[in-house]
Amino acid sequence: MAVTSFFLYYRPIPAMLQPSFIQIICRNLALGAGLLVMPCIADAKPPINKAVSVRFATFNTSMNRREAGQLANDLANGRDVQIQKIAAVLQHVRPDVVLLNEFDSPWISRSVDHFQNNYLSQPQFGNEPISYKYRYFAKVNTGEPSTVDLNGDGKVQGPQDAFGFGFFPGQYGMLVLSNYPILISQAQTFQKFKWSDMPEAMTPTMPDSGKPYYSAEAWSQLRLSSKSHWIVPIAIGKSAINFITSHPTPPVFDGPDDHNGCRNHDEIRLVRDMLDPKLGGYLRDDAMRPLPRKRMKHFVIAGDLNADPNDGDSTGNPVEMLLAHPLVQDPLPESAGAEEAAVAQGGKNKDHVGSDKFDTGDFNDSAVGNLRIDYVLPSKSLHVINSGVFWPKQGAIGFDWLDASDHRLVWVDVKAP
Repeated sequence: MAVTSFFLYYRPIPAMLQPSFIQIICRNLALGAGLLVMPCIADAKPPINKAVSVRFATFNTSMNRREAGQLANDLANGRDVQIQKIAAVLQHVRPDVVLLNEFDSPWISRSVDHFQNNYLSQPQFGNEPISYKYRYFAKVNTGEPSTVDLNGDGKVQGPQDAFGFGFFPGQYGMLVLSNYPILISQAQTFQKFKWSDMPEAMTPTMPDSGKPYYSAEAWSQLRLSSKSHWIVPIAIGKSAINFITSHPTPPVFDGPDDHNGCRNHDEIRLVRDMLDPKLGGYLRDDAMRPLPRKRMKHFVIAGDLNADPNDGDSTGNPVEMLLAHPLVQDPLPESAGAEEAAVAQGGKNKDHVGSDKFDTGDFNDSAVGNLRIDYVLPSKSLHVINSGVFWPKQGAIGFDWLDASDHRLVWVDVKAP
């Protein structure tokens, strides 16, 4: 990946949050990683009717660091301004169940304790503290050495030869926080599922020769998920809602072979295939268990999918497989702040086909512009009450917290089944 092409795609983090040159690259790549399991408009605070609704959310927090252990240190000291702003967003929106993308996972159990005690449990910028009783995390592929030459440079080392791009195992991790019990014994992870085991996979090829981009050895070992895919059952009332979480690779930072575009497509396809035990009959989780025989009754898909249905650089419009799925409903969360930002920033935003009010990512306007890439998609079996994107307009409460991440928190309220 050329550094110049990177800065064309993503807007740099503001100076007050800039750590180091390479950390900026890592933070804005929108990639992710993690470790094993342990037990509307956004200008105003979104209203919550706790008697009837459960608020699900996804938030790419950009809480990644260049070195293993650096995030753990920042969480332990309780003084990191970026993390304070991330906590403020969570305290303001107050989701009941939330997926956090890009939460570095070395020493994750201790890190989550520090995040709760030193940030979420402390009032941030005038917000009330929030506490989560339950958590879920598992291993991810980012930074996990593959022992094979994946990028064809003749070497077996570095972030591009990891199963998912990353400088150390657990970088760009995933974390689920919940106020409802998590049925850990029923959770399924698909970190180790091999791309070559997906029927009719979108295999990357070199356009000039038609030959596969990956060597036979690399293709036989490469895992599909750049981070991981999880099915996390949440016990709510007398039912369980399956929280289907992931963070597919961005469909850029490759070449004419489009290997990242192909991978992004099939990572999203994997989510679709999870919804149907017949379609996903080929799937086996990391414990070699198949999908449940019966189709999931209730689910919520969540994550930074790195794919916009109308704009951007995704291959084959993969997110449409979810948005048009007969079991899935799209609440179309929106914000006034996204519309305001697109007009003020101009650039590529002026050429977009999709409506700016649905954007969730604030990216470089000279290359791609702002996009809708973060999703909370409930099953049609759940009644949607409300939804939104936390993107306040200039001068509104929370606008000053937005520079903590180039993504915005997306939330959906559903009636408890």
